[in-house]
Amino acid sequence: MLPNGPAWTLSSASCLLWLLLVEVVTGFLLMATYSPSTNNAWASINFIQNTPAGSFIRGLHYFAAQAMILLVVLHVVRVILQGAYRAPREFIWMSGLLLLPTVIVWTISGNPLSGALEGFSQINVEGNIIGSTPLVGPIIRQVLIGGDQVGNLTLTHLYFLHVGLIPAVVIVLLTIHITQMYRHGLSTGDFEPHPEKARHYFPYQSARNVLVFSLVLAAIAYFAWTRGAPFGAPADPSLPIDPRPEWYFMWLFELRRYFSGPFEFVATVIIPSGILVFLLALPLLDRAYSHRTSHYIRLCIVLVGVLFVGGLTAQGMWRDWKDAAYQTAKRETDSFGERARELARTHDIPPEGAVVLLRADAKTQGPILFRRHCQACHSVADEHDVGLVASDPSAPNLYGIGSRAWVAGWLDPKSIIGPRYFGHTKFLSGDMVKKIQELFADQAGDKLAALAEKTRAAALALSAESALPRQADADRRDAAAIAAGRKQITGALGCSDCHKFHDDGDLGSAPDLTGYGSAAWLTAFIGNPEHARFYPKDDQGKPLNDRMPAFAPNADHPRSNLLSPEEINLLVHWLRQDWEEAAP
Repeated sequence: MLPNGPAWTLSSASCLLWLLLVEVVTGFLLMATYSPSTNNAWASINFIQNTPAGSFIRGLHYFAAQAMILLVVLHVVRVILQGAYRAPREFIWMSGLLLLPTVIVWTISGNPLSGALEGFSQINVEGNIIGSTPLVGPIIRQVLIGGDQVGNLTLTHLYFLHVGLIPAVVIVLLTIHITQMYRHGLSTGDFEPHPEKARHYFPYQSARNVLVFSLVLAAIAYFAWTRGAPFGAPADPSLPIDPRPEWYFMWLFELRRYFSGPFEFVATVIIPSGILVFLLALPLLDRAYSHRTSHYIRLCIVLVGVLFVGGLTAQGMWRDWKDAAYQTAKRETDSFGERARELARTHDIPPEGAVVLLRADAKTQGPILFRRHCQACHSVADEHDVGLVASDPSAPNLYGIGSRAWVAGWLDPKSIIGPRYFGHTKFLSGDMVKKIQELFADQAGDKLAALAEKTRAAALALSAESALPRQADADRRDAAAIAAGRKQITGALGCSDCHKFHDDGDLGSAPDLTGYGSAAWLTAFIGNPEHARFYPKDDQGKPLNDRMPAFAPNADHPRSNLLSPEEINLLVHWLRQDWEEAAP
């Protein structure tokens, strides 16, 4: 019986129960093809994502969990505002309140099970937060993570928590909650009972419950169908990521900024635990005040809670939205996921796991290696500075290396002295710049047009040496112009006076242009730029090279080099933008 009749606000509890059923059913369906191991977790989720209805079922499971957290919060707020926790309903209140952290932990335990980079990073951060708790923190972290680092045991432990222990705790709390509800009935809270408004639960409240749940389920199904559950790159500690918690933990993440170092546990343990204990004690504290005073105190509790948690959440999200570095890192992390799914569609996932796909992919590893070893001097950015930009560039911009436009820039008297070429190098005052400047000096009219045509043909010929796959059709189409350009290199333009080019010229004063910009040429150049083919020492023993280190000078002992042959291969293919050929 409903003492004051049906109400829309009473539908939250029923909706939570039905959402729990959605979670259980979709969870069982996902278990049918899921494998909880670091080698297979991502691959099994990828299989689910690409099976009929698999993505939709996983989306339902994910968004139903988010909705449950939100509904539990709204349910608790309603109970506080109505004072429905008063005696003899203390156990109803306590069991319901404890469901909130339990559901949150339940959701957290499921996030890393996809084997994705974001989930592993989040559980690592959360494990470190737990580990900061004095005395018991390291022990709890060890139980959760299963070792010093997130790995296969972490997935095993989390899987047990997610499908075994936590559901059992939820069932116990729900059993206490529901049996106490049946024992004491629905509370009227601060409202005086009105017998004339009393109605049976069915069909008056049941109809409202069905309608509310239908609307919530429709919203969940919409997001599950249109957006789906997030699914990023396979977890790999070598991939860069700036992790963030889920939205319901953002307030705690932001609170940590005010309690750093040894006081971090104040934000992560003391304050949340204090809030929970205070709320659990509300039925006892409420007895000390009149109904009127209690009403205002409860309003203040809800208002302070909304401002505190909501304000910190909004502040953290706003900070991230304004943080250009974080947004760039987030876009890169998203691109890892897109690339992994793309590779998984066209390649078999090896037994070692999906992580191998990205580790052998030039499009993924190239920028990582470039930032680590090359970006201190070089940039790889277009004319709008979109790309990887050196903070203090002191070497040529390598964007489009080997392409026709890139080679043509070297043969232009203005661009060669600009910041994208020799503008920030010691070669600005070298023979190459002088030669180009002298070549174009006092040229005008037909002579300038003829010279421009010769340098254009030479650029075509030099670019053809790189054998870039993306311009292979153009090279075949312009075969005659390329042949004419080769003659200009060894003839009118006099490039072979300093450079060796196939059978013309000698080594020693400038880089060999044979195979210029090709994968083999770049591999050799990165390995040892002071080799006789490139920038050896001059007659006085001074190096012609401008500070570029040799990344692989020792072919007999590759482990002593800065870069392995595999790493150089990935970097070269990325610079040449032919990562499709480098894909495993």
